Amino acid sequence: MPSFNYARYLPLAITGVLSQSHSDLELIITDDCSTDGSREIIRHWERLDNRVVGVFHDVNTGLAGARNSGLAASSGEFIALCDADDIWLPEKLKIQMGVFRRNPELGLVYSDSAIIDGDGNLTGQLFSSMIHRLGQATSGSLFEELCERNFLCVPTVALRREAMEYAGGFDERLRSLEDWVCWAKVSRKYAFYYVDDALVQYRIHGAGLSRNSKSMALNRVQAIRLLLDAFPDITSRSRSGMLYSLGMSHLEMSDLRAAVGAFRDSIKANPVQARGWIRCCQAAMDLAFHGN
Repeated sequence: MPSFNYARYLPLAITGVLSQSHSDLELIITDDCSTDGSREIIRHWERLDNRVVGVFHDVNTGLAGARNSGLAASSGEFIALCDADDIWLPEKLKIQMGVFRRNPELGLVYSDSAIIDGDGNLTGQLFSSMIHRLGQATSGSLFEELCERNFLCVPTVALRREAMEYAGGFDERLRSLEDWVCWAKVSRKYAFYYVDDALVQYRIHGAGLSRNSKSMALNRVQAIRLLLDAFPDITSRSRSGMLYSLGMSHLEMSDLRAAVGAFRDSIKANPVQARGWIRCCQAAMDLAFHGN
């Protein structure tokens, strides 16, 4: 559980983990140099429950660094993630551990989640209704799907330690979307399983990194480039889809020249596609008329 200045939400997140019906667990909380009293909350819970272990950073490293510090301090055969503003429901781990026992070939199990607002109120939305595409694959070999887009909700994920080690942890060059790159790497070797019940309450509020669209677009550009470098042997269809997403991200950043280049590369990888040609022509026309 990485935490940075989330003292407001931290007690509920901790309670959600420690209240699991599957109680054989350790909770590693990485405080990433908070200034709001979070450290005192973590130390309080360390005294209350010996399953809680605090890791305290002297320098802010960002989510990837905080997650990796937690991983380094952990000892379990399985790893599960919970951000400090989200809430696990009581049966989450029991259900997921049951899936792992019945399916020893699986590397990762994830689920749907119910959306809550900054005050903890249910919005009536599910993560799947916001993110999942109609008819998309959610279980099995998801490598090609995950190369193009991320559709896993972080606090729902549980995975084998060996799968996390295979992925190399989280890439600390990324300030966000480090989870996407990690899941894509895991999916190269391991099968995934999706539980369509909401096992987590996932908080969406103004303080989240994902609220800044241009910042997210920049992080998406960095993540896609890392994935392209990591998987030079992916299919032309997947490469084309990733380059198309790269172009769309450059458009969000108002970088028309880079967008045109990405759309052209997408077309080269897979010439038999309409969307790349259309976007490339539109971006090229905008560049000609308005400049970059």
